[in-house]
Amino acid sequence: MMKSGSLILNIILLIAVGVLFYLHFNSGKSTVKTVDKPEPKEQVVSTPPGSCSIAYFEMDSVEANFEAAKKWKKELEKKEDYINNRMNQLNNEYQEKYLSLQQHRSTMSSTQMDAATNELGQLKDKIENTRADLDQDYKTYYVQTQQEILSMIRKFCSDYNKDRKYSIIISNEPGLIFYKDTTLDITHDLLKGLNDMYVTQKSQVK
Repeated sequence: MMKSGSLILNIILLIAVGVLFYLHFNSGKSTVKTVDKPEPKEQVVSTPPGSCSIAYFEMDSVEANFEAAKKWKKELEKKEDYINNRMNQLNNEYQEKYLSLQQHRSTMSSTQMDAATNELGQLKDKIENTRADLDQDYKTYYVQTQQEILSMIRKFCSDYNKDRKYSIIISNEPGLIFYKDTTLDITHDLLKGLNDMYVTQKSQVK
């Protein structure tokens, strides 16, 4: 009986130990969480404040309020009017001669007909050459005035930036900038500087 009791006791102890092992390892699996190592993040280099300062100006304001630009715009308009008037004059002259030829051709000799036809041809060539010359003169003046304006803007920006320390100064034109901080707008300073520069240039010319 003692041996049988000891055997039963040993079996019970073995079962208890087995249960304890089971509970221990099961509880370990449920409580211990596996922490995945975070993937290395890409290093982001932050730009120090003020390292790239941008200013802008409104180009349409420059065109509307810069005295030199307004003067050159008026000159271009005068040239356009002159071109249109001159070409209308020549075209009307050609039309009159052509109609006159059509009206009198039945009474004209072959010699007169040839002379009138040659005159019309020469007048047509004159119209084409005049148009080409006037267009070229207009384009040349336009390019020169634009280059002069841009040159003055560049000079101002270069002088202006000696103290301001801007990295970039750009012109705001339609479709270029979709958001802007108005504290970076230097249009007022630019216009004052350009107009002062223009006044100085005019006084030097005199």
